[in-house]
Amino acid sequence: MKLSASQPVTILADRIDRRYIPHVAHFPGGLLRLDIGIGPDNNFTPGAPYHSYDGGKTWMAVDKLCPRIEWNTVLSDGSYYEVDDYWFQDSDQPGWYWSNGGFSTGEREFRHDYVRLHAPSVVPCTLRSKRQFGQPQEPWFELINLANHHRAVSLDSVMMGGAVLTSVVELESPRHLVAPGYVHHRDYKKSVVMLFESRDGGRTWEEGPLIMAPADTPEGADETALVRLENGDLYAMARTGSLLLQTWSSDLGKTWAAPEPVRLADTGEYITGVWPIVRRLKAGGLVCSYGRPKSTFMSIAQANAFDYVAEHYGHCGKFVMVDPSGTGREWQGRIDLHAMETELQALMGVPENQRLRVQADTNVRDSNSWEYLSLNEVEKDVLMVTYDVQRFRENWNSHPVQGVRMVRIRVER
Repeated sequence: MKLSASQPVTILADRIDRRYIPHVAHFPGGLLRLDIGIGPDNNFTPGAPYHSYDGGKTWMAVDKLCPRIEWNTVLSDGSYYEVDDYWFQDSDQPGWYWSNGGFSTGEREFRHDYVRLHAPSVVPCTLRSKRQFGQPQEPWFELINLANHHRAVSLDSVMMGGAVLTSVVELESPRHLVAPGYVHHRDYKKSVVMLFESRDGGRTWEEGPLIMAPADTPEGADETALVRLENGDLYAMARTGSLLLQTWSSDLGKTWAAPEPVRLADTGEYITGVWPIVRRLKAGGLVCSYGRPKSTFMSIAQANAFDYVAEHYGHCGKFVMVDPSGTGREWQGRIDLHAMETELQALMGVPENQRLRVQADTNVRDSNSWEYLSLNEVEKDVLMVTYDVQRFRENWNSHPVQGVRMVRIRVER
């Protein structure tokens, strides 16, 4: 199998405010729903949703269901589901958390509703501790009042926790869902990933088994992709701050194999990155997108010797790879969309110091991208990938814009 990418195009652009981390859901009838953050990437920075009815050529702003999301999905019955990034503890029932949820009936009727999550193992934190990197805006106020039963609240009395859910898998019906979520667990010092289960279509979630809790990585484990393989097993891939880790479950998530690093079958490289998204292809096989690699390594020993803190985000990359076996054990054929972008900018006369790049302060991404990709199979063996760009110039004479770029990738068998 080989991946062949089209030339990227800009689908959203703004000369002033930042656009970051697009999430795209694809409906059976062709509707695309895109949600993207607007402003700085801080706590409580809201997103904005858009619909496209022509394959991404034009977009229209639509009603917001959740202030900020980590993913969105379309279930087998054609209905839509999303859940907010933030959960507020029920002041009368510690261990239970409230959040915003988004639902639909087909492609036309979209509605907001509140959802609950039971996570007694999670260590909550105060709103004051979250406020260091931003504070709630109007869309969250009613949720805070709901969770605290409309009592007087303060920055220290409002408690937050729950789990950041980063993908969802439907089991025997759209009512029965499982999702990986990363949490601050009472028994671990670093972030761990747990499996959460819903039997009412995502209205209520219940804490389940541990998926992975690596203590020897910079971050533990957090952003996790989950997919059900053709043989029925569950497969998960997670960010760790160092090597991407993967694991399998043959009993629908009750138990999980020891996590192991992702290694490319064709080059032998071990890879790093953020926000992996894994999709099962209609014709068989898996595809995966991920971004912001810190480096690649030819051995685990080399990876363990790497100074991840000093290196930080010194590499650019927006990658898509494929596994023809559909097992998660034969990743290969990796293509770099970042390299494609800079080559195109060079061809269009954009000076090197104005192309997508990492700045001297690698915490600043205003000349590059957050490198969180969306990935959807929009036709059989045709993928649509989107990612944000900051201060992006399409040619030597164009205005720099903050926007979203889209690439179509064909899977050649």
